[in-house]
Amino acid sequence: MTDKPKRSQKLRGATKPRVHSPLLKGTNKLQDVKDLCEIVKMPLLPWQEFVLKDMLTIDKKGNWIRKTNLILVARQNGKTHLARMLILAHLLKWNTNVLIMSSNRSMALDTFRQVTSLLETNDHLKGFVKQIRHANGTESIEMLSGARLDVVAATRDGSRGRSVNGLLYIDEIREISEEGYRAATPTTRAHPNSQTLLTSNAGDAFSTVLNDLRERAQDYPPKSFGYYEYSAPQYCKIDDRNAWTMANPSLGYTITEEAIEEAIATSPIENTRTETLCQWIDSLSSPWPHGVLEDTSDATLEMSVGAYTVFGFDVSPTRRNGSLVAGQLLPDGRIGIGILETYSSQVAIDELKMAASIKSWCDIYKPRLVCFDKYATQTIADRLTNSGVVCEDVSGQQFYKACGDLLEGLVNARVVHNGQAELIQQMNNCAAKVNDSAWRIIKRKSAGDISAPIGLAMVVSKLMIPQPKPQIYT
Repeated sequence: MTDKPKRSQKLRGATKPRVHSPLLKGTNKLQDVKDLCEIVKMPLLPWQEFVLKDMLTIDKKGNWIRKTNLILVARQNGKTHLARMLILAHLLKWNTNVLIMSSNRSMALDTFRQVTSLLETNDHLKGFVKQIRHANGTESIEMLSGARLDVVAATRDGSRGRSVNGLLYIDEIREISEEGYRAATPTTRAHPNSQTLLTSNAGDAFSTVLNDLRERAQDYPPKSFGYYEYSAPQYCKIDDRNAWTMANPSLGYTITEEAIEEAIATSPIENTRTETLCQWIDSLSSPWPHGVLEDTSDATLEMSVGAYTVFGFDVSPTRRNGSLVAGQLLPDGRIGIGILETYSSQVAIDELKMAASIKSWCDIYKPRLVCFDKYATQTIADRLTNSGVVCEDVSGQQFYKACGDLLEGLVNARVVHNGQAELIQQMNNCAAKVNDSAWRIIKRKSAGDISAPIGLAMVVSKLMIPQPKPQIYT
């Protein structure tokens, strides 16, 4: 065994975000925060100082230019310390109110306790405090100046009736509901010099509030919106150490390379990408092994008329989306799959038109059978049966088997596709329900329309059954 070559230089996390709003120039109030850091003997890290310098830039009237600020960074990199010192600055330096909210009330209370601990244990800061309440549901800090800190729940009524002239801090914005966020944002509206600080790591397709904010931040946002994303490039390898530095600005200061190595080695790939590399994924509970869709893509695959073909179709629970898929036995023994047509409507798809469309595809490819789920699409199947199409229900226990067949076929490269964008997207939307002996794709927890994967599972399951060969006996 040979020793690992030693790196000549220790890795250091990036100070500047990989993606950020155009940086501001001018006067800022960073020094106020740094003064407090000196008092409590907890200095800022370089990345925290970089972000706060831009975030606390003021105009000629002394008002904040950045009204809303979104910081995205991997776990355990010091988001809370940055927020804690900013909270203290609002309470002690600028005499303004603070409102703390998190997706989990216990997380908001943890930030509250960290702030109170600094105030209670520091002799200099203690003299500015009038009262601290720790009673359940009434947690608050009241300063002699009149400034106040409160903790609220991330619900539709948790922040109603509140007004904040200083800082609204929302942690783990990826988990905040749309109702909770919509209720919280008006709390700063009546105060032109208030700020909102949002922090999180990367989200998935369910993180609707965070995804909307990120999309707006990347589409020419106004100066009032500060965006700071410390993340690894989206398609980098998880063992790319340079990518680690982009997502972990505290690397080499409070986080070690060994800690990241251990996190990657012991965590599922989806968790590694969101929490350690701050990368976006479609679903945290995807049933497909990482990279399997790329490995089974074949750009030369074509669905030929006359081959042994099976169709499958399904619709979403909202009835707004549906898909028709096909699978064929290829000459080399593999199973080729693909989407033939997708259906969508703002209200509900027209099942009569969908049935007519499926029948027209059947007239072209002459499938041996068309698979469906009787609990979701029985009406469409009845129309097809009346028009002479052979339909077969694949639901209940059969669908558990079908999902297993699709996964086994993909993992062992016996099932291939031609990389259709819609197919990849729907496969990435999938979430799984697992019991002690089997699993299945489920619609309720999936990140979007999965009518195509459901149809593909049915199709692959039928094509994996050994096909009889015609023989002539004499």
